[in-house]
Amino acid sequence: MNNKEQFFEQTYNDLKDKIYRLCLGFMGNRSDADDLFQEVLIKVWKNLDNFREESSINTWVYRITTNTALMSINKINKSKSKRTNLLPDNLKYEISQVNDSFQEDKTKKLYQAISSLKEIDRIIISLLLDDNSYKEIANITGINVSNVGVKINRIKKILSKKIQ
Repeated sequence: MNNKEQFFEQTYNDLKDKIYRLCLGFMGNRSDADDLFQEVLIKVWKNLDNFREESSINTWVYRITTNTALMSINKINKSKSKRTNLLPDNLKYEISQVNDSFQEDKTKKLYQAISSLKEIDRIIISLLLDDNSYKEIANITGINVSNVGVKINRIKKILSKKIQ
């Protein structure tokens, strides 16, 4: 096993759960999160030689995850927009009702609520749920530490309302 493989394996073992939770937070369901997780791992592997150690490996992988997630969400939204415009309004309503009925579990409700947040809010709360400090969140998002705290309080209030 060469150094790249060892480094990747170590990074994977250290971060796989956090990466997956971040993917789930962005996508709101396991199927899309699984796809995103795979895509992130491929990008991490392909770009591992470009990691310059200017930041921690965690920060670097989170940035890859976030960028990949945002691109995936944009693709999904464009695709949904095209498909939804073809459906009659009553069918759109029935589809949304069926989707709502599957969201009974508290964890699913939380991730569903998270996935409905603005992009930066999803990133911040997902990083917080992965036990990142305010300083780490600030480094990853480019927001100063005090603004991270303010945003987290606002996000918690929004999520509380959405879950109830």
